[in-house]
Amino acid sequence: MSFPRIRLRPVIAVLAVAVVLAGLGVGAYFVGHSRGEDLTAARAAGTSVGAKAGKHRGQHRGYARGFKRARSQSFARAYEDAFRDAYVSAFKDEGLPPPHRVSVPAAGGA
Repeated sequence: MSFPRIRLRPVIAVLAVAVVLAGLGVGAYFVGHSRGEDLTAARAAGTSVGAKAGKHRGQHRGYARGFKRARSQSFARAYEDAFRDAYVSAFKDEGLPPPHRVSVPAAGGA
């Protein structure tokens, strides 16, 4: 029984490449693992900056939206009250009894 003849040079080259790749993998693992503190600090800093930016954006956008909505609602309420008062006042100025119910037209309508 004879064994096939194996060339030693390609086997050594393949083993050398495998050892180099394994060494690179182990080295990359340790380099990546040793920087965990930096990653934790970066995550904490990013979370803090993101929270501050979100708070700032929410305050300004939320304030603008709230101001716009409150302004339109308060204008509508003030317009209705002023219209009713003026309508009743016009009747009283003419010596007529004011109506009990006054329908208010939409603001700015014709």
